[in-house]
Amino acid sequence: MYKFCFHNPYGAPETVSFYIHVGHIPNEHNLAKDEHLDPINVKIAELKEALESVTAEQKYLKAREARHRHTNESTRRRVMFYTIAEYLAFMGASALQVVYIRRLFSKNVAYNRV
Repeated sequence: MYKFCFHNPYGAPETVSFYIHVGHIPNEHNLAKDEHLDPINVKIAELKEALESVTAEQKYLKAREARHRHTNESTRRRVMFYTIAEYLAFMGASALQVVYIRRLFSKNVAYNRV
């Protein structure tokens, strides 16, 4: 039995992902000698190990792609928000400039300034 403990001091939701492969590591005394093993069984074991490795890599890449997609979507939303806010600020500044220049050149203000 294995226990894992994670602590998040900030309180913000965090995602932790990892992959653990637990297997039996035989010592040299328990290993069968080459003359005792059937070559087909050896190939089957090698293929099984390779297949498990490929499956684990696929799971990792899917999770990685999902994280990257989430990051890209989040960044896209923020860029769109800041772009719209910037355009609104530019339009507001332009409108204030137009009002200010019109007031500056209006007849009422022009006579009072001289």
